[in-house]
Amino acid sequence: MPILRDIPIALQPEEVIASRGQRQIRPALLKDANEAIALGNTLWKPEAVYDWFDVHAVTGDRVQISSRSQAGSETTLRVGPKADLLEGALRVLVSVGTIGPALEQRVHDLQEAGEGLRSYMLDSAGVVGLGAVGEALRCLAEETAAREEWGVSAALSPGSLVGWELVGQRELCALLPLDSIGVRLNGYCVLEPHKSFSVVIGIGPGYDSSHVGSVCKFCALKNSCWRRREDPS
Repeated sequence: MPILRDIPIALQPEEVIASRGQRQIRPALLKDANEAIALGNTLWKPEAVYDWFDVHAVTGDRVQISSRSQAGSETTLRVGPKADLLEGALRVLVSVGTIGPALEQRVHDLQEAGEGLRSYMLDSAGVVGLGAVGEALRCLAEETAAREEWGVSAALSPGSLVGWELVGQRELCALLPLDSIGVRLNGYCVLEPHKSFSVVIGIGPGYDSSHVGSVCKFCALKNSCWRRREDPS
C-alpha cells in the first residue's frame, strides 16, 4: 500500500505555544518553543500509510466499502449515527499517520529528569508536528477529489466522532499494514506510538466543499476540548 514519507514539518513557535491553549505568548516561551522545534526536527519521523476504498452503501450506522487495490476485500465500518457524513462519498481515503516513537521517549526522559517545561514544550511541538501529517493527508484527499471534479467530506476518526467509539479502531486499522510505519493497535484500541492517528475522508460528487472540514460540532470531546472555546462551529 502507498506510504507517505518525508512529510515536511515546518512549525512556528507561536503555534506550538497556542496548541495547548496558551494565549499569552511571552518572549521566554518563544525561546523555549524554538528549542523544542529544533529538538523535534531531530526526533520525529512523519509517515502515513493509506489506501483508497470504494463506497458501496451507507446504511444506518454502517458504511460498506471495498479496497481499490485488493480484490475481495469488502468490509464494513460501523461509524455510528453520523455515518451519513459519508453518504456523499463514492470513495474514501483510509489512513494511519504517525511521527514515530522517538519524540515521545525524549518527552518521557525530560520529565523523568525534572525538566518539566522542556518536556511540555517538546510534547506540544509533537502535537503540532502530528497535525502536519494530517494536513498532508487532507491535501491528498483534496487533490484527488479535484481531479475528479468532486468535493470532500470532513475528516472522521474513531473516538473523536460522536458515536464512533474507539473500539472502531479495530475495523479501521485492520485495513492497513500498520507495521509498515511502525505503528500498532494495543488492547485498549489505542495507537502506539501515541503520537499517531487514524482518519477516514470521503470524496465524491455529493460534497460541495473542496476542503476537508472539521467535525468539531459532532466531536465526542466537544464539551471539554480547549479548541472548542475558539471554534464554536
